[in-house]
Amino acid sequence: MREEAAERKALAEQQKKIEQEEEKYNTELRRTQELLANEADADKLAALQARILELEQLQSKVAEEKEEILKRANGKAGYVYVISNLGAFGENKFKVGMTRRLEPMDRIDELSNASVPFRFDVHAMIFSDDAVALEKQLHEQLDEKRVNKVNMRKEFFETTITELEDIVTTLDPTVEFRPTLAAQEYRQTLTLNQQLQPA
Repeated sequence: MREEAAERKALAEQQKKIEQEEEKYNTELRRTQELLANEADADKLAALQARILELEQLQSKVAEEKEEILKRANGKAGYVYVISNLGAFGENKFKVGMTRRLEPMDRIDELSNASVPFRFDVHAMIFSDDAVALEKQLHEQLDEKRVNKVNMRKEFFETTITELEDIVTTLDPTVEFRPTLAAQEYRQTLTLNQQLQPA
């Protein structure tokens, strides 16, 4: 619930920023078109026409971003992620969750904060127009492998990376799935611990 409220607030801020950009480009486009209508110099005409094209492209980009924000605000579009933390949870424990953030790695960074000793590895980051349904499908297929069978909001599952990859790529064959448990910080810590052992 807290994450959802934070995401809604971030989306509202992004929407406000996008709308301000949109208004700025619309105003500049109107002014440039007025200048173009009253300009006789060929060089200045060419420069104004080039600027109009540039502003129209910027408007198009802003419209796409605005549409993306509206999709996310309706509660369905977002990213489904598959992550692990070998050092904190062991080899066959994975978290399968969802975020509506425009920058989904912000959510992974948040999960990797001070409450776990090592950063999470990302095995898949799947964009979907209906991320809620995709996450639900994954959870249903993994339901018997839940680590916490009492609290369904705890999205950790005990399974093999191979089985998880099969499930994910069956649901979305275009996903780039990274099966390696890099666990860089954890492995570096093990190496340092070995070096500190008395000979």
